[in-house]
Amino acid sequence: MPRFFDDYSNTYLTHDSAAGRKQQRRGWKFRENFKLHYEKHVQEWQRGPMGLAAAQQAYIRARGVDDPAVPPLPDGWKEELDEVTGISFFIDTVSGKRTWVRPGFIPPPPGQAPPPRYVPPPPPPMLPPGNTMVPPPGSVMLPPPGNAMVPPPSHLPPPPQPPGFPSYP
Repeated sequence: MPRFFDDYSNTYLTHDSAAGRKQQRRGWKFRENFKLHYEKHVQEWQRGPMGLAAAQQAYIRARGVDDPAVPPLPDGWKEELDEVTGISFFIDTVSGKRTWVRPGFIPPPPGQAPPPRYVPPPPPPMLPPGNTMVPPPGSVMLPPPGNAMVPPPSHLPPPPQPPGFPSYP
């Protein structure tokens, strides 16, 4: 009868059955070995180019391209948007090389960057003295685009009542 080899603990299980494998994978030792096995791969990925690209994109998404910590693209590079993922990638126009990593930009480690800037919305424009914005008699004043006028609550019709529900005046 073949034995089941567990890659994470580098051991053979004594019982090669679905129940035996299931029991083994529930144990604390398996979970610890599983974590240790993949931890080294996560660290490799974070140090590699895809980890850098993910960190750059997260930083730019949080702060924007206009942040002073984000340098402009070097000469000969252009930025394009991937239609499927919606993420920017970069093209070296001289060599034709494409990369997800923004050239010349290494974002600060998490927790060391200042919090995102809060830019308050601009105040509404002030009316000059004497201008009360009263429409001339007989004309209809339209709401500004994007704002829907809602009548005051006293002018709203009462909500419909389900059948058999008593209505009160």
